[in-house]
Amino acid sequence: MAQLNLHLRLEQDTSILADFYSGVEAMDTFIHTRLSAFLRAYNCRFYVLRDEQDIVVAMFVVGAGQLFLDEDCKDDLHLKFPDIEGWPSMQDYWEAGVFPSIEIHYLAVRKEYRNQHIGEDILSLIDTFKEDIFYHHPLFLSVDAYCTNEYSAVKFYERCGFWASEFRGQHIDSLRMYRTLS
Repeated sequence: MAQLNLHLRLEQDTSILADFYSGVEAMDTFIHTRLSAFLRAYNCRFYVLRDEQDIVVAMFVVGAGQLFLDEDCKDDLHLKFPDIEGWPSMQDYWEAGVFPSIEIHYLAVRKEYRNQHIGEDILSLIDTFKEDIFYHHPLFLSVDAYCTNEYSAVKFYERCGFWASEFRGQHIDSLRMYRTLS
């Protein structure tokens, strides 16, 4: 992010995305026709990254979420982190299998800026939100990763340390994924 000198801003007005296109038709349609209504309906935060010319390079929407993990998922976590059940913050949630998370609702990078690791930079930024009380002391990042024949974000999230959940995403064209907060 330093190479491009990008600046993070919390926004409310989606009209700033009028000339923003990710190159993923379904995402762009959503951004231009339904994002504003989504933000009004759900308690979440809308951020943009801008460059020196004040051009929106990327956008993302995050909120407080819940991650449901069944016994298979918890077993997978044990393999990755043998002592995870003993982490002080995990003890309150382990038995129920429902964990507070920062839910990534939407994440898009302007098509001209793709393949420059901006998505990874955004995830690093989101990791820093874990101390913000708005997110209810999250233990994980969670996302329903977009996954269609046209475009799939699954490989991106896998490269960034996310695992597939046993639970389906809430949308048929997504895969539920998660990772621990760093």
